[in-house]
Amino acid sequence: MPNKFSIIILFLFLLSILSIAYGQSTITLENANFKIMVNKKNGAISSFLIKKNNCDLIGEKRLMANYRICLQTDSDLSNYIDGMEQEPKSVTQNGNTITVVFSGMTSPKGTYPIDLTYWIKLDEDYVSFKAKLTNNDKHSISEFWFPRIGGWEDFGNREAKLAVPGYNVDCQNSISLFKNFPGGRGLGAEAAEFSTDYPGGMCMPWWDIYDKKDNTGLYLGYHDTTCRYSTWHMYLMPNTAENNGRWLTDEQAAGQPVGIIFSHVFYPFIHSGETFESGEFIVRVNQGDWHYGSQFYRKWFMLHFPFDKSKSWLRKESSWFSSIIYQPEDRIVTDFKGYNQWTRDAKKYGIGCYELLGWNKGGIDRDYPFYVPSKKLGGLKGFKNLLKSIKERGDHCLVFANYNMLDQNNNWYKEELHKYLAQDQFGNANWIGYWGESTLLARKGLSARHIARSSIVPGLEKILDDYLVQLVKDGAQGFQIDKVCVGSTLDFNPLNTAKPDVALCEGLVQAIGRLYKKCKSINPDFCMASEFGLDRLIPYFDIGYRNSAGYEISPLRYVFPEWTSCQHVSAPRDFKGVNGAILTGSVICVEPDSYQGTLDQPLYHDLAKYIQEVERIRKELTDIIFFGKYYDNLDAKVLAVNKQQSSVLHYKVWGDLKTDQRAMVIANDSPDSVQYTWKFTNKNVKQVLLHEPFGKVITVNQGEPITIKGEGLNILVEKL
Repeated sequence: MPNKFSIIILFLFLLSILSIAYGQSTITLENANFKIMVNKKNGAISSFLIKKNNCDLIGEKRLMANYRICLQTDSDLSNYIDGMEQEPKSVTQNGNTITVVFSGMTSPKGTYPIDLTYWIKLDEDYVSFKAKLTNNDKHSISEFWFPRIGGWEDFGNREAKLAVPGYNVDCQNSISLFKNFPGGRGLGAEAAEFSTDYPGGMCMPWWDIYDKKDNTGLYLGYHDTTCRYSTWHMYLMPNTAENNGRWLTDEQAAGQPVGIIFSHVFYPFIHSGETFESGEFIVRVNQGDWHYGSQFYRKWFMLHFPFDKSKSWLRKESSWFSSIIYQPEDRIVTDFKGYNQWTRDAKKYGIGCYELLGWNKGGIDRDYPFYVPSKKLGGLKGFKNLLKSIKERGDHCLVFANYNMLDQNNNWYKEELHKYLAQDQFGNANWIGYWGESTLLARKGLSARHIARSSIVPGLEKILDDYLVQLVKDGAQGFQIDKVCVGSTLDFNPLNTAKPDVALCEGLVQAIGRLYKKCKSINPDFCMASEFGLDRLIPYFDIGYRNSAGYEISPLRYVFPEWTSCQHVSAPRDFKGVNGAILTGSVICVEPDSYQGTLDQPLYHDLAKYIQEVERIRKELTDIIFFGKYYDNLDAKVLAVNKQQSSVLHYKVWGDLKTDQRAMVIANDSPDSVQYTWKFTNKNVKQVLLHEPFGKVITVNQGEPITIKGEGLNILVEKL
């Protein structure tokens, strides 16, 4: 009968043997921030330790993952190759890089000559993933899921939140992945899933997960100089417990592993003999939330796509007047002479930039891409005279146009343009929209002209460029190019020689860049705004048309303070919309009567005077609250004296780029007055100058409560 001591010795001996065996089956990369272990048997990451908050992302080892490939065959479009079922040819380490090589792969449907090499590299504060995938099979690889990191149970703690950079909303850490998973299980899915795409749902290619308790952020970004369509994807295995995304407990899961599998998904569509080489997927740890993580992306972006807006007249315009003068159901709202008078009316209230919509043949959203001035409105002569008149007054006009949008309801489309249609894999139009205006039938979509998205191919690009460049020759000082926000997706048009994942992504960026260059060669002061949501287009578009709403703005504003968006104001007493524009540093785009009237009418008198007054203040403080550094909601606190009123106060923080003099812009969303206290948290600001519309500038001491009027606006500027 062995004694207790000998049993302990035997146990320790067996444990050491197992430890040695496990160590021999894994390769480890380690530094002050990470400890990464890669399993030699399958090339999957078996441990991904974040040292800042002592979290191993691979908490559930049974959900380890490496990659996945979908090889579409003639009889099976869902022929998935699971990377965990493949045996690597080699798994080797050279310094801080692990190289994993696969040669030949199998699925339940067969064996295929597909080769894959991927690299896992450890840098000081991030881990990067790159891959090279070669398809020697006769069928096409439609999906490539890489990297796949499986087994997430939390990030530091279950309270960690995800931030996703959206199109026109603030990027707050609000998505609870580990308590209330945001996705559900759709038909055919393996589990509950959540995903966002870039370009498309995201304006920049990254996610950021924030552990507030340890003040630690995890940046998940894709860095590629080629703009390609891809997806950030999560499965919560095996499913959620209920509709609000609650996780299953181990007991409820009935023995199945519970956890998240994260994947970055490409759509390469490579055929026999073709190779796909990815950019870098970055997993980076940093102190703080997405505000800090995103600066890593900005640094990469500005290195590869530098831009300078300092000489742009358009970026300096903080308010616009806009109207649609010819609607698509043949209703003429006014002609070129009438519109010219409306611009003079707007000038009375300090607005010197005008967006001209519905100037073209057939009216707005009709007859695209036939961009010529409508004869019904005054023809080419009237169009030129209008632009000349605006320019002679020292003002500017933005001519509204679309880019790769085709009107499906004219003979030109039926005879020729249809061949340029952007298509899905089965030859169908992959996007169609309509914008009816003048009749109830049209507004309800019961009978309206349909606009389809086109591919970007040389034939259509020449048509577009010929028309748009001619407008610059005719006197257009700039364009507002609409609907570019729906321009990026997969495109299978057979005339497009680019791969589907870059045809309407990198292809669109390059085409816009070529148009921009041509227009600038005619008029060096030419500028463009656009309804877009893709960071890669910022070098060409100085203003985004719909990237802000209410008191929110796209995180592009924080990452790229050189750029800003429009805030649209059309109702006669939309003071909140104006306040939101000042708060976020957006352009006030005023559209009386929903783009159908002049600002100088009795119904809009109060709003016009309010815009004039807040713009007067903003021009005085423009280096801080319009051209300055946008700090979002960092470095300050605003608290209602009555805590029940705190939700109605909205604020943003600004700083002068040269002096870092700080300012707070505060808006009251309530019709009632609210008393509040304020504090800058980055430095001890003892006094501020309080600016408010129609009021005198006064000095306020720190700790001294301030009363903001109902639907009011306060600007607190650090007193130097």
